[in-house]
Amino acid sequence: MRRAALLLILLLAACQQPSRETVQLAGELRRTPPGSSDAMADRPFDCDVADRACVTLWLHRGAACARLAEAPTTPEAQRPARRDCAVQSFTRARALMPADATADERLETAVRLADALERQRDRAIGAQRQADNTAILAAIAPLRTTPRGPGDGYADYFAAGVTLNRVQSGDIPAAERCAALAEAREQAASAAEAPGLPPLGNRIGQRRAAVATQLAAQTPRCP
Repeated sequence: MRRAALLLILLLAACQQPSRETVQLAGELRRTPPGSSDAMADRPFDCDVADRACVTLWLHRGAACARLAEAPTTPEAQRPARRDCAVQSFTRARALMPADATADERLETAVRLADALERQRDRAIGAQRQADNTAILAAIAPLRTTPRGPGDGYADYFAAGVTLNRVQSGDIPAAERCAALAEAREQAASAAEAPGLPPLGNRIGQRRAAVATQLAAQTPRCP
């Protein structure tokens, strides 16, 4: 009985470890930034263990799908599936994050997931659009720290985008839009990217301009 129990324990422990091939592939992928290999978008693998190797595989698949979703050579009919692949892959990476994951690993996964959700949200309508906005806010929640850290600038950027979308779509009552947009303006002003995390580039300036335009378009005018 003791021997059988020991064998069962060893078998369960083995099942909770990524395969040797997975660890090897993850090591190869870490030599380049996520999104460098489009082949990862369609490469088959099975990795559902809370381990850094699995996180790496899903992170690189998500980045590959995200890049292909916006690539000019991707047929329009294939873009929705690529965007969904990005969201699902980053969601899986977040779920499999091991307890000893570094702050940078958690931040990168959260930022990439929020970005994938936002790009999906921008093409969605109705209940799906609203669900994407809720998911974006949930994704950026871990980015906020006290005192402010490198993730706060990203959280402000995406939060401002959620408010802007909700105003434009009529989710926020007219009487509350000026206050909501004023908060979004402050968030957009605080938006910033950080070294080692996915860049936002000129999207920050575009977001600030979009919020300002929406504020100016309100009737009656916002104070």
